[in-house]
Amino acid sequence: MKDVILVTGASGLVGFPLINKLLEDYKVIGLDLKKQTINSPNYIHLRKKIKKVSDFLIIFEKYKVSRIVHSGGVSGPMLYNDQPHEIIENNVFLTMYLIEAMRQYKKIKRLIFCSSISAYGDITVSNTNENLKFSPTNVYGSTKASCDLILGTYNRNYKLDIISLRFSTIYGYGRLTSCYINDIIMSGAENKRLILPFKSDLQWPYIYVDDVVNSIYTCLFFKNRHGYSYNVSGPDFPSYKQIVSLIGSQYVNLNVIFSSTNKINERKNFSAKKIKNEINWKPKFTIQRGLRDYFKKIDNK
Repeated sequence: MKDVILVTGASGLVGFPLINKLLEDYKVIGLDLKKQTINSPNYIHLRKKIKKVSDFLIIFEKYKVSRIVHSGGVSGPMLYNDQPHEIIENNVFLTMYLIEAMRQYKKIKRLIFCSSISAYGDITVSNTNENLKFSPTNVYGSTKASCDLILGTYNRNYKLDIISLRFSTIYGYGRLTSCYINDIIMSGAENKRLILPFKSDLQWPYIYVDDVVNSIYTCLFFKNRHGYSYNVSGPDFPSYKQIVSLIGSQYVNLNVIFSSTNKINERKNFSAKKIKNEINWKPKFTIQRGLRDYFKKIDNK
């Protein structure tokens, strides 16, 4: 019998393309309060708010769930800053209900948790590994760090098969939340001037959404021995000068102005050697290739 996979955050930037990839071979249960446009006999969409552990247990039993990708919850530090309890409820509580249901159910083969570079906080040293101490600077990052630590404890104490993937900043078609790449593309599409709060030489750790999906898929079905946590980032570390230049090739009237100082905290790139060495996975989308694919999807919209 083939695996039945539960994907939380089914309508999100990561969940939607991941489900489309999974449906090539598996039955998928999507969980998200938002509507879903996927039309497949192998897909069931649940618009259900989870309020307790038993809600997940009912889903597990009814649909015979065997693997989970947990990409649901509040998706970035730009959301709910004036309602921090919403971030905690949607990230920490949801994860707590999910992992406890997994422990009680005893039939889940593996859970992939979509963690974030925000759990580390401001990374001031390049090429740090997964042992870097969590030091989040906002509530969102704190929830990701909390969930990561809770799941790590369940992994060790209850021998549950869990992999935490700590993604750098994700960009790509379908991202609805704030992102400087999106802002630059939007300014070009609308022919509006954009002032950025940093210098042109500021570099940022981005990863294209297709690489995110492929890393999740690889880890979900990886058959050999593996660790608990992995940093996941793109193959390069682009400057915003490079990003603006690439986007400017698509929008010839792009009008972007850089600041003379950096008004946001710098973030160094972390090391992704561990996932390459242990899982044999590495990213394929440089910033140039990722933006090219992004533009193609915009054109085909």
